[in-house]
Amino acid sequence: MLAASPPGLAAGDRRWIDFCADRAWLELEAEDAEHLVGLLSRDSELRLALSQWGLAESWWCVRPLLPELIGGRGRTAPSAHLLFPREHVERVVNVLREAG
Repeated sequence: MLAASPPGLAAGDRRWIDFCADRAWLELEAEDAEHLVGLLSRDSELRLALSQWGLAESWWCVRPLLPELIGGRGRTAPSAHLLFPREHVERVVNVLREAG
């Protein structure tokens, strides 16, 4: 999937593939993603990772803008994408367990 659909890069561009390597990728309804980010921000390490950009431990949270097929105003996608370091998966699970 990564090799075939990079955003604005030629298919197979290593920059996109390398960026996503060793990351978990969740696609959720936008409201659920916002709720999850709120829950995860209770953890100080995850809050910092959610707040910073461009670092290996940073999260990437995106809600795409989609064009209309026949022109006109674009719209915000109903889903959001959360990409985060694989080593954060255990912390995420622990926060969710604590939240019940």
